[in-house]
Amino acid sequence: MRRNATDGESGLSSRVHGNKEGASFQVIVLGASGGPREDNVSGLLVRAPQSEWRKGSVIAVDAGVHLASIVRILQQHMPLFSKERPPPGFSQVIAEGPFAGVRCPGISARANALHIFRELMHAFLITHPHLDHLSAMGVNTPALEYGREAKTILALDSTIEAIKSHIFNDSIWPNLSDEGSGVGFVTYRRLKEGGNNRLGSGDARGYVRICENLATLCMGVTHGKCKAKPVSPHHRSESIGWHDAYAFPQRRLSRISDHESYFAAVHGHASQSSALAHLPSVPTTPAYPTLHTPNLGVLEADNFEPVKSSAFFILNEETNNEVLIFGDIEPDAVSSSPQNYKVWRTAASKVANGTLKAIFIECSYEDSVRDSDLYGHLCPRHLIQELLFLAREVAECKAAKALTRVPMFTSGAEQRRATDSLGPAEVTKKRKRVNGSVEPDIPQSPSTTGYVGTRSSSSRRKTSTSTSAIAGDVSPMALRAQSPSRIPQATKHVHFSGHSPSGPPRIRTGSLSHSQPLTAASPTNSTRPASHSLNAALHQSAIAEDSNAFEKPHDSLSNLTVHIIHVKDTLTDGPGPGEIILEQLAERADEIGLQCGFHTTEFGESIWV
Repeated sequence: MRRNATDGESGLSSRVHGNKEGASFQVIVLGASGGPREDNVSGLLVRAPQSEWRKGSVIAVDAGVHLASIVRILQQHMPLFSKERPPPGFSQVIAEGPFAGVRCPGISARANALHIFRELMHAFLITHPHLDHLSAMGVNTPALEYGREAKTILALDSTIEAIKSHIFNDSIWPNLSDEGSGVGFVTYRRLKEGGNNRLGSGDARGYVRICENLATLCMGVTHGKCKAKPVSPHHRSESIGWHDAYAFPQRRLSRISDHESYFAAVHGHASQSSALAHLPSVPTTPAYPTLHTPNLGVLEADNFEPVKSSAFFILNEETNNEVLIFGDIEPDAVSSSPQNYKVWRTAASKVANGTLKAIFIECSYEDSVRDSDLYGHLCPRHLIQELLFLAREVAECKAAKALTRVPMFTSGAEQRRATDSLGPAEVTKKRKRVNGSVEPDIPQSPSTTGYVGTRSSSSRRKTSTSTSAIAGDVSPMALRAQSPSRIPQATKHVHFSGHSPSGPPRIRTGSLSHSQPLTAASPTNSTRPASHSLNAALHQSAIAEDSNAFEKPHDSLSNLTVHIIHVKDTLTDGPGPGEIILEQLAERADEIGLQCGFHTTEFGESIWV
């Protein structure tokens, strides 16, 4: 288990994570906290090192802090201000720190920070319109006067509409945008949730270019709940979508008030479903949501609506590697509008093929905080659940790839006969679209969900009351017990099988296991020609190469680093909250064998991915 934590603000110039050589991204942490201090809230700079420090080569992801943080970082290497003006043609190259290599025209940290802000930074990617994620963007915009171009704000339409209505509205802040008779210091670019499938091609389909060598795909998530009110066209100054009597305890709703009672509700069905029995569990952590669904009728009657946030996949177009950066999110386990699973499913194939290199995700509180007091944020017990779901999805992607490695044949008839000996005729990998991205699914029998293998003609399908009655599917464990085939079985631990008209996705449970390989002497193919037995053996050999995808889904994230952002500062003496959160993450991950690296980010840090 890789872990790294540092709380404090000394030695900014030496705080580096990762290896610069061969990196696809440099991420500079301008703010790593979620408050309450206003000088260290959410803000990241991202660039592709292949672009060097050319004009417009840097993007900001959120901007709770921005220009002031750049000044503080540069101040470590040059004077804060200079009473003298630089001589004509003067320039200096920064030799140390996150901005090493930048050629600056000024003498002081203030002047050079302005140069970086005006000339090098191209766009703001805003995850959601809360002040700790965009306040600096508003305050900094007057510095763009006398510059040469507007800065672009990229976000989902709901975020941009909130910024237009409540920030750049000539009331809270002057309208410095280029819409509604504004002055034009910033311009809006509305992103389509899940990407625009008419843009890009191949694995980059749906991504939109945001600056040199970088493209992004934005997906929506939820950040708790708020009390909604009808939008009135006659009161644009009112907070659209927010209740007048807004209060923190009502901002979000948990399915169950705390994680212990939620775990009890799920654990009550554990004996009925043996499909998950082979997996280790965290005693105090609820399983990923499988059996409990919210009372949506109550939520609708009370007129609640989800608070929208987003996550950005950022692609380096030259290396084809990616990072995933989340805004504030609530766990799917307690959400009345679960959305995270869509992001994890899109991420799973990228992790499986090794192109997704890092995840930046919030973990605002440590585990002593109750679910009812999280206010739409994550804590270690819930982050581990989310990552476990990702690990299982990655394992399934690898398993699906292994199961579809069918040998080449000399004729179509021979191929059909060989595939008949392997199980269902549907050995060709199915594909489905999730938010515009193409995702592989495990081969399935047309009549049986989550079952791979050959069923004898005399066997009868048995259903499991505990699983099928709740999830609406046939128990994969019961089917596997009836199957004479010894082909490896692969079904989902937890699988969202689609949205119902009245609420979040139905969920089915199953198992992910690897049984003994099929041999040439197996009764199921002993009467087949030798060539067909050989083809089956070759198929099994291909599966064996990725057998860990069946047996050890927890190893699926072993090459991934999870960077923790948005840690809420307690402003108290003693160990810092980031250090506590990291220890709790490591402990829970170790208990279930989840292998990935954790790292808590700090202001002024340079992260190479």
